Amino acid sequence: MTYIVQAGDTLYLIAQRFNTTVNAILALNTQITNPNLIFPGQVINIPSQTSFCPLLRQGDRGSSVTRLQYLLSFARYNPGPIDGIFGPRTQSALNAFQFSQKELERTGVADPATWAALAAECQPRSETITYVIRPGDTLFIVSVRYNVTVESILRVNPLITDPNILRVGQIINIPPSAKSH
Repeated sequence: MTYIVQAGDTLYLIAQRFNTTVNAILALNTQITNPNLIFPGQVINIPSQTSFCPLLRQGDRGSSVTRLQYLLSFARYNPGPIDGIFGPRTQSALNAFQFSQKELERTGVADPATWAALAAECQPRSETITYVIRPGDTLFIVSVRYNVTVESILRVNPLITDPNILRVGQIINIPPSAKSH
């Protein structure tokens, strides 16, 4: 993906924002001869995400924000409309969630520890795994948590005849999540 450098940006800050490293950005941008010298308006390439759980903060947009909003909602923290826009209501819900978790620092940024506390799977998987249904689970909740589609879960679970009926303790298969959605 490409990114337009904003006033105040450094390669370090951009790398943090996109959950990558300065060296990975430099490898894709041979036109940058001095890593300490970038300019507002400059277009740079950003490495594609290798994690389904990127660092997210207010102002971010996209499918990862939508996923975060769903996970906050499932945890009973209302992020406002599920619209893929990390606005003030999502920020407030995230802060409240982080505050409720003793092990989390209240930063207002969805970082790896926050994603883990929300029970999100963050790394692509190339194999099918098993999952035990917990109280409150639906196929949709499980699909968001594991970054797969409900349809793909149904494909690898032919014994699920009614996707709206799950039993606590039921063991289901979760398909690979090798591609980001």
